Amino acid sequence: MRRENSEFLTGFLSEEGTSITNKNYFAFMQLDDMACWVLANGIDNDDELESAETAVKVLMECFEEKPTMSRFRLKRYLNEAHDILKYESQRVRLKTSLVMVVTNYNKMVYAVSGNNRLYHFRHGRLDGKSKDQSLAQVLADKGRMTDEAVDHHEERHNLLNYLGAPDGFNPYISRKKRLNDGDILLLLTPGMWEGANRGEIQSAVSSADGPNSLVDTLEDILLSKQRQVVPNYTAAAIYANKIYKEDPTRRKKYIKLAFAVLIPLILVGGGTYVYKVRDAARKAEAAAGIVQHEQNGDTYIGDENYAEAVKEYSEGRNDAMKVKNKLHATLLGKKLRVTQLITAGDASLKEGDYDKALGSFSKARKEAENLSVFSQDVLLEKEEAARNLQKVMELVKDGELKMQGGDYAGAKLVLERARLASIEHSLTGTEKNIKGILDEADLKLQSIVREQKKLQGEKLETKGDKKLAGQDYQAAIDSYVMAQSVYQEIDMLEKVLGVERKITKAEEKLNPTPTLPAATPVIQQSPVNLAPTAPVTEGINSAGAGLPIQYTSPNLVGTNVPNVDQLSAENTAGIAEEAADPTQEQSSEEADS
Repeated sequence: MRRENSEFLTGFLSEEGTSITNKNYFAFMQLDDMACWVLANGIDNDDELESAETAVKVLMECFEEKPTMSRFRLKRYLNEAHDILKYESQRVRLKTSLVMVVTNYNKMVYAVSGNNRLYHFRHGRLDGKSKDQSLAQVLADKGRMTDEAVDHHEERHNLLNYLGAPDGFNPYISRKKRLNDGDILLLLTPGMWEGANRGEIQSAVSSADGPNSLVDTLEDILLSKQRQVVPNYTAAAIYANKIYKEDPTRRKKYIKLAFAVLIPLILVGGGTYVYKVRDAARKAEAAAGIVQHEQNGDTYIGDENYAEAVKEYSEGRNDAMKVKNKLHATLLGKKLRVTQLITAGDASLKEGDYDKALGSFSKARKEAENLSVFSQDVLLEKEEAARNLQKVMELVKDGELKMQGGDYAGAKLVLERARLASIEHSLTGTEKNIKGILDEADLKLQSIVREQKKLQGEKLETKGDKKLAGQDYQAAIDSYVMAQSVYQEIDMLEKVLGVERKITKAEEKLNPTPTLPAATPVIQQSPVNLAPTAPVTEGINSAGAGLPIQYTSPNLVGTNVPNVDQLSAENTAGIAEEAADPTQEQSSEEADS
């Protein structure tokens, strides 16, 4: 293969200078039989879309799909990149200056659109240079100034041709040029060739020992001039240390083979014509399919049926790739990408991954800014809905964590905020789920309150028991009444009744029921028998208290005993006491003796 039998080394650097962003873009590709280097400079002011990057990527995709050194094909690749930039110029016109080099490791072809440059050095000396497509270069070509003066002329940036131009596009594409071992190709943007003149570039090439050394030296030259304003600058150096050598004998074989193939083709030209007709019909059918699928997809987008739109855009893009229609393939690819982002966002919402959904909708809205088929209002609504759901679910998650930690009151407050937010943003399904969690929090909270009340009642009841035992009956009643009130709040009927019995008992102790004194028996006495010889007999006749009691005592001989009716109440009481307590009478007798 050609690449293995040659040596091409590449070094480059790209910096923003004193600007905030770098609008330059460089890329290269070395395949088995061909290689391609592209350097672009964005000359627009769009802050979101990078025109240089877009153009380079389109060219690289075309070249990778079908590597070529054909001027016709290279111009078609450039036209596709130009058409893409024109299509993307919805808000700001995208414009790019570009230089492109293609080689088969033996020869090279280069293309220029704008004022990016190619310098070709051989044996350390400048062997060729591309021409700018600018007004300053036109003046130099007409002999009104030297070619070196173009580097600093005021019209050097007045471009007559560039990718994205509104009134036609005509890049310059060179003829094939043979390379030699040791050739150096240098690609520069205006930011670099303005800061390093041709003599300084020549000196840098002579002193450098490789591609990286060369671009570093050029940067040192540029920065050494200490300009207040330094534009974006990019330099790419290609060292063709060894080119691929073709075998002359093989070349003759290729010529003979070409004749051998051409003669049969001439003879069967009619068959080839039929094939071409059929191929053209197939391409026409695919082209019609592109338009139809795109229209169907646009209709589905209007109906917000994104799943069907994905299918239509995918089929349309496949048709465009079959007929190698890069413009429609790119356009349908962008529509497909936005639609897939929307469907992915909807799926993430259903799965509850609100962060991912928000990211998908945000990307879809930004990528759809230049695609009029997508309504920015609809995409903003989807993005806002995802953001609102994200906030609500964050509150729900916080509430659930509080519930797990036993903070049911705090959980209820947070969940109530989530429910109100759901109602505010019309998130009906979410609001129902939150209400279910709220009900659970309420039940937990009520259970805790009931337990707390029960403990409070039991403490009051225990306090009442202690007061009752200490005979502080009023304090016991007060504690019992408060305990009973607490039990009534939590509907503990059994406890209420039990405390009621204790209250009754305490009240009985505090206020006992008054009892009447026992009735004093009426004692009837018969005349005293004064016989001295009779024994002393006292007590109550066993026949009943109503019978007279007979007293006989030697001490009473000759004594006049008064009648019972003449006794005072005090003496009567004394007699009653003696009757009730015979021990007391015995004590009196002992005293008398």
